[in-house]
Amino acid sequence: MENVKRFEQAVKTLPPRLSQVLISLSDDEKNSVREICLRVGKAVVAVTENGVRFICESGRLTQIYSSFAVQTDCREIEETFHRLCGYSVYSFKDAINRGFITVDGGHRAGVGGTAVTENGRVTAVRDINCINLRIAREIKGAADGIVSRCFSDGVSGLIVAGPPSSGKTTVLRDIARQLSGGEKGIFAKVFVCDERGEIGAVHCGNPQNDLGINCDLITSYPKNEGILIGLRSFSPDIIICDEIATEEEAEAVEAGLCSGVGFALSIHSGSEKELRSKPLLARLLRSGGFENVVLLSGRKDGRVQRFFKAGELLD
Repeated sequence: MENVKRFEQAVKTLPPRLSQVLISLSDDEKNSVREICLRVGKAVVAVTENGVRFICESGRLTQIYSSFAVQTDCREIEETFHRLCGYSVYSFKDAINRGFITVDGGHRAGVGGTAVTENGRVTAVRDINCINLRIAREIKGAADGIVSRCFSDGVSGLIVAGPPSSGKTTVLRDIARQLSGGEKGIFAKVFVCDERGEIGAVHCGNPQNDLGINCDLITSYPKNEGILIGLRSFSPDIIICDEIATEEEAEAVEAGLCSGVGFALSIHSGSEKELRSKPLLARLLRSGGFENVVLLSGRKDGRVQRFFKAGELLD
């Protein structure tokens, strides 16, 4: 029932017409929804664990597209955008320019429109035409198999790979909870660098997700800066962060590894073939700080497709 409550929390950020239809879904349907996609002049789409579904005005999900599917227009998209920002767009300017807004509960809304650029950098986004609301889900125990296999002898280096919505953040969150909460016989000192606010879901200074009793958390810092803050000021046993994607972030990770700190982090990858072709992954593995790589599969909240030892992915 917890994830049903999270769904309801997320959809209450939408305009009343959309919110009321979505709230009227059955609990089973609410539990299955991972994302809600709004596009100007198009049907509202619910991405579920079983694929794409359309939302009927009567308040149910269907695989069949018809004239009874709920649709949105530019006015409703604009209203959704302002509601997600708490009617203070300026406060979310930096996040919007990076393409997303994180709202209370750790739910993340991807925002698409027309970029305004200056010297090659995005300075604003106008004419919003699509919003993708991803429902944050906390699943305690999601990392049980991974923790038992990769952290049985204490803190070690782990990379969690998978396609979008495969549960990478859910797994990292549960790893933080288990390692810092003493579930494996240790209370590791965990530091979470939560750039997008999805791991801890801080509201009014309080994380709404359970990260264990020995965990420090910072939110909204760029990962490369946040990692260095953790190293300088928090003396962690392990740093956890989501979606390493740039050379600057990899460099900060390497600085931590040189200081004797472990890392659990995630990267995007849809397959073993893609994993093997990623230069950034190769760089991290050659650092010697990562013993294990886990590849997740599909939209299954952390279902493991395969475990790898670091050497298996290096030529």
